[in-house]
Amino acid sequence: MTDNKIILVYDFACINGGAAKVAITEAVALAERGYDVTFFSGVGPVDEKLTSTGVKVVCLEQNELKDQLGGVIGKIKGAVQGFWNTYAEKKFAELLSLYSPKDTIVHFHGWSLALSPALFSVTAKRGFKIAITTHDYEVDCPVRTYFNYHKGEMCKCTAMSLKCIITNCDKRSYAQKLYRIIRQKKLISLLRKNDVSLICLAEFNKSIIERDLKFDCKRYIVPNLIDVPPKADICPEKNEYYLFVGRFNPEKGIELFCEAVSKAGVKGIAIGDGDQIEELKKKYPNVEFCGWLTTEQMRPYIMKSRCLIVPSLCYEVGPLTVPEIQCAYALPCIVPTLCGVRENIEHSKTGYIFKSGDISELVKNIEALKDDALVHNMHENCLRASYKSQYEASNHIKTLIKCYLSILES
Repeated sequence: MTDNKIILVYDFACINGGAAKVAITEAVALAERGYDVTFFSGVGPVDEKLTSTGVKVVCLEQNELKDQLGGVIGKIKGAVQGFWNTYAEKKFAELLSLYSPKDTIVHFHGWSLALSPALFSVTAKRGFKIAITTHDYEVDCPVRTYFNYHKGEMCKCTAMSLKCIITNCDKRSYAQKLYRIIRQKKLISLLRKNDVSLICLAEFNKSIIERDLKFDCKRYIVPNLIDVPPKADICPEKNEYYLFVGRFNPEKGIELFCEAVSKAGVKGIAIGDGDQIEELKKKYPNVEFCGWLTTEQMRPYIMKSRCLIVPSLCYEVGPLTVPEIQCAYALPCIVPTLCGVRENIEHSKTGYIFKSGDISELVKNIEALKDDALVHNMHENCLRASYKSQYEASNHIKTLIKCYLSILES
């Protein structure tokens, strides 16, 4: 495989979220192992880890779509770029002209926040085999999350069905939903022209995606990679805070977290940011809101935490927070049934799995973890957990390369 070429594609060349972190960390890990890696992106700045490890970077220095939505002209520009980014299409075609489909795989981590589906027209015309890591449900669902933002609950529609099309579930407006529907139809038509392989992050993630697929593809499971730091010397049973890490978006369940820790009569720490933060601060004085922090800045807050809670109301694909915190701190975790990382939680041994959105069950789990002996035992079980090795870069890259070879040889 070292004679083959790898082109990784993501909207951003810097780390601004979980998908970006995986894409960039993956590119760096591949380059460090001697692979020929190119990183194609729309929005800068370029993370110095990419260039320092020899990754060839093509960054278009464009704006993210949401940064262009001021005024009528901005909205039109953003809509046009989001549907079909002609500049990205041109530059991507120029890049692929330097490579051969026989020995090069094009691996997409994301395209909808700047680059647009136009890139798939280039891979189809030039006959490249493509892989797509399913960080969300964009290959199925036009709003990417299977979440109805108006009802605050999971959407029960079949993606792209008539019921889906007429349902106003978009967080902005129904006009925005119709725009997404049109773009999704174009995306599906382009993917049908490509030789596609999906890289799913968990069996749960794969099973959800398979329900509504509208194109033929091969499917693989490759858990995300993380930087596995040295284990911290922590005694969670001596701590009193229950931890939330993530965006303060409705589908992430931040209000469910705040309400649950309040009803359980415990203290919470919420790391993240979003539109709801000021309202939440006033409503839940028992929760300490820390804003968005770097991994290093999070450390003192995690060190005084008793448990990590993932309260998401949507189909979480595979949040990095759970393996990162369990690998480094061995904290017990409470996760919902609609979450890919539930596969790594041993119920009642390394944490709890509760019915998504069920506050009474979540409160019951939180109250159970008031038992110091139970928290200590869960901590010890987390330290012994064997699944952690799958997240290490060396194992991740081995599995990923096997997928690449299988895709290129098929």
